[in-house]
Amino acid sequence: MRRTLRWRGSGSQAATPAWLSPVPAVLLLALLAILVYVNSLKNGFVFDDLALLTGSSIKHVSNIPRILGLTGQKAYRPIRTASYAIDYFFFGKNPAGYRAVNISLHVVNGGLLFFLFRTLLRDPRPALLAAILFVVHPIQTESVAYISGRRDVLFTLFYLAGFASYVRYRETERLRHLFLAGFAYLLSLLSKEMGITLPVLCFCYDVVRSMPTREGSSLLTPWQAVSEGVRSALRRQKALYAVGGAVLLFALWYYTYYKNPSYTRKLYGGGLGPTLLTSARIFVHYLKLLVFPATLNADYSGNAFPVSRSLADARVIFALLILGGALWGIYRLLAEDRWGAFGGIWFFVTLLPVSQIVPHHEMVAEHYLYLPSAGLFLTAAVLLERGLALATERQKAAILAGFALVIASLGVRTIVRNRDWRDSRTLWTKTLSTAPGSARAHINVGQLALRQGRSSEAYRHFLEATRIEPNNAIHRDNLGIVLLRHGLLDEAEQQFKEALRIRPQHVKSNTNLGLVYFNRGQLEQAENQFRVALNPEGPRRPRLTKGFKAMILNDLGIVLVLEGKNKEAEESFKEATRVAGDRPDAWANLGKLYLKKGLPEEAIPQLATAIRLNSSDARFHYMLGEAYYQKGEKELATLQLLKALSLRTEFPEARALLQEIYREKANVRGRQG
Repeated sequence: MRRTLRWRGSGSQAATPAWLSPVPAVLLLALLAILVYVNSLKNGFVFDDLALLTGSSIKHVSNIPRILGLTGQKAYRPIRTASYAIDYFFFGKNPAGYRAVNISLHVVNGGLLFFLFRTLLRDPRPALLAAILFVVHPIQTESVAYISGRRDVLFTLFYLAGFASYVRYRETERLRHLFLAGFAYLLSLLSKEMGITLPVLCFCYDVVRSMPTREGSSLLTPWQAVSEGVRSALRRQKALYAVGGAVLLFALWYYTYYKNPSYTRKLYGGGLGPTLLTSARIFVHYLKLLVFPATLNADYSGNAFPVSRSLADARVIFALLILGGALWGIYRLLAEDRWGAFGGIWFFVTLLPVSQIVPHHEMVAEHYLYLPSAGLFLTAAVLLERGLALATERQKAAILAGFALVIASLGVRTIVRNRDWRDSRTLWTKTLSTAPGSARAHINVGQLALRQGRSSEAYRHFLEATRIEPNNAIHRDNLGIVLLRHGLLDEAEQQFKEALRIRPQHVKSNTNLGLVYFNRGQLEQAENQFRVALNPEGPRRPRLTKGFKAMILNDLGIVLVLEGKNKEAEESFKEATRVAGDRPDAWANLGKLYLKKGLPEEAIPQLATAIRLNSSDARFHYMLGEAYYQKGEKELATLQLLKALSLRTEFPEARALLQEIYREKANVRGRQG
């Protein structure tokens, strides 16, 4: 006869300790989160943060209706973007504020898990143990310590709120809770598409909830329990499941084939077989990270996580054995402890969107585990509670002391990992030391080196990235940029053309190839490349950002001026200022063109705008001085030329014009005398 375990919350009359009450439990979770993440507040903006937080859309809270799609086309992941707009309103460009919001949301998610698991288990202690694991585990650093990780923290917040509302609906049968679950599902999807599995998890919850339990000596196999759970759930809620299934299929179609840029149609390894074999290894890698998170990595591209192509691969065999054992354990646990098994189901269900069933652009990423990890922590807490229920008082003390030691170790690892997210260079240098085969890490370290003038170092990293992924157009383009800067035009042209062969619509390579032709004086070819970049052909035309489009228009205008096509050049510069009004070079070139035409009155406002946008560029002050000189306002011209010389002492054109003005003034005084 098997012993039947009864939870203290469901069968025992023992009083709940005060520290397991809701308020102390949530305060404990908040304290732990602050302790392990407070050192991340001093970190700067890292990697994608720089692009997300420099966009014009988040700099005014008045843009939120447009971001949400209420007054136009909504932004990608609009809830996340709207949250950044609110952050920008309060914190501006202070990264500590954004991270404080991430940490606060992480605390809220930990609290939601505590209440949700307490409801499922009818016992606060294992619920709190699971929530503590969730809050302190270092696997969460990529979502919490990284500002761009807001996507995972936010979608999980609404996902948990939606699931909790569904659980409440099941307990009360009140439709308002079902509507709240649906609304939270929508918000979760608008934060990140990984929230798509909520209807699947709700169905699994219904099945597990409807399963008969093993009592006394009666025998019930897991298969019998699951079969009865499915039949019972379907008998009660066929219409609801039909609607939920339709919503799920629509969301799957929408995010896979219509709107989501995160997914791709390219299978890893070139086929379904290699993708599935590699996916088995990915799942096991995720399990290893949750059990033993000693080595964490921000990127798994290139050879950092090689694709497996054969069943004979020892790594695949090992992964299949581990994965099979984990699934068998969940299956066996269904009849013994259904909520412990539900935690395992949670883990695998919530990982489905990134399991490469639908190919995703990132094969492996640690931030994918933010929500799925909660399921495994639930299973761990349930098993720990089973052990405590069978233990003596002395054994209980030892088990809890061991758990505290584990939590302390995980917390220390989180604190250490936060330091890796200090800035982009620290992160990607650390990534390279962890995974030398990461092509993305080589590219990012190379780009940082290039911006800091270390072109030889940049070239080495770009060359290594190209060696790792020879058919990557971006790597070829980066390599060509270094060659172009060194004046190696033939070699640069070869790389840009190879990038375009790999990806014909890689418009950055068209632009860079145009610069090669420009430097050779092949103006017609340069003009053609810039026009192709502005109007790429093909069914899936890339969408140009405003800044990039304005840059191309500005370069095109310069070429048109040199070709003598001044009218077309004027239109190109004007269009650049209309597309992105914050580009000073476009305003300056438009003003310079008016000067060339002998129209100083038209040139002055353009050049004044360029100076307003960038007052530290001596050229702009010189051109404005020249415009004032042509208009006859020599005093204003003198002020601008003096400013230009204060910014650049070696500026012969400005000095010559200033001396000319002084001579003219001296001649006037001489005639008057």
